[in-house]
Amino acid sequence: MQKQWFQQRLRQLGKTQRGLAKHMGLDPSRITEILNQSRSIKIEEAVEIADYLETPLDDLMVKLGAPIAGSIKASSLVVGYVGAGETVMSIDDHAKGSGLYKIDAPHGEGGGVCVVVRGNSMAPRFKDGEHLGYTREEGLDLANCCGRECVVQTKDGRQLVKIVEPGNKKGEVTLVSVNAATPIEHNVPVEWIAPVTWVKLRPRP
Repeated sequence: MQKQWFQQRLRQLGKTQRGLAKHMGLDPSRITEILNQSRSIKIEEAVEIADYLETPLDDLMVKLGAPIAGSIKASSLVVGYVGAGETVMSIDDHAKGSGLYKIDAPHGEGGGVCVVVRGNSMAPRFKDGEHLGYTREEGLDLANCCGRECVVQTKDGRQLVKIVEPGNKKGEVTLVSVNAATPIEHNVPVEWIAPVTWVKLRPRP
């Protein structure tokens, strides 16, 4: 395990090693043993660590210095839902690590989180019951987010799913709805942005 990366990632997310142990149902000393490479790690445990660190499972396996079997299914934790006005209703702060439930994620995308669409406010782009996967690690570079659908945490406490465009000042963005009837919001101060990296669609006619 690349211990320095692990500790930096925890700080970046505002999480703790003790919180990871609780998430995995382990004694904190077991996490220390994993970091010191004095204890082997099971693939199921790697999935839980990837969930907690909001990091793709494949990337985590590289940090662990271990290959990943192609038959292993990655998973993603559902932490909220998108309702009217493309507002995200969070039902888990992820420090608790429980969420609503887990779903299979595309290969290489496990360890992030996702939200589920409720209602038709995002139709026809997204439909009720579809899942939008994202990871905050992908949103560290604003240039990487422009023109993309993102989960956005605004300075005034809202969490939204919007198309992100540049704002006039550093730390501000323009938020464009996937629904043309919703007004554009200009120069919105944001805390963080996380591009939607995958979508699990419902069967469509």
